[in-house]
Amino acid sequence: MSQPGQTKSKDVKMVNRQVITPDALKEDKKKVLLLYFLKTVGGVSEKALVAALNDLKQKGLDLGYQFNVLGNNVYSPVLKEDLTTLLYLGFIETDPQSKKLKLTNNGLEFLDSQQIEEDFKNNLTQKINDIKSKITAIDEENRLRSRRRY
Repeated sequence: MSQPGQTKSKDVKMVNRQVITPDALKEDKKKVLLLYFLKTVGGVSEKALVAALNDLKQKGLDLGYQFNVLGNNVYSPVLKEDLTTLLYLGFIETDPQSKKLKLTNNGLEFLDSQQIEEDFKNNLTQKINDIKSKITAIDEENRLRSRRRY
């Protein structure tokens, strides 16, 4: 029971987020390189993407993300935020069937207008073969788990 004269209130927590535009994205090298990575590997689940970028960082190709390990799980809050931004802009989408992230036509168009260092492209091409099997294994595991739920 509440006392007379007391009122209950609920606090609303507001979080401000800066709106990002495609023009602002041109200045964000990290997101541009992330788009290029997604284009290179094709469709990839978020879990496999995090693992792949973490492995690339350990192999000397850093896209600028910090990773945290909790148990057997690797995660990056900044990467999650960047993916949300790219989804918001319509540059990537999640395939409803496979749950994999992939570039949209708008994302491909945007990426084609960007300059990406040849050094990075060559380095990624060399290192991607080392991690391709791990990406495939994680995506297959996710696919099997999602089939068991139904």
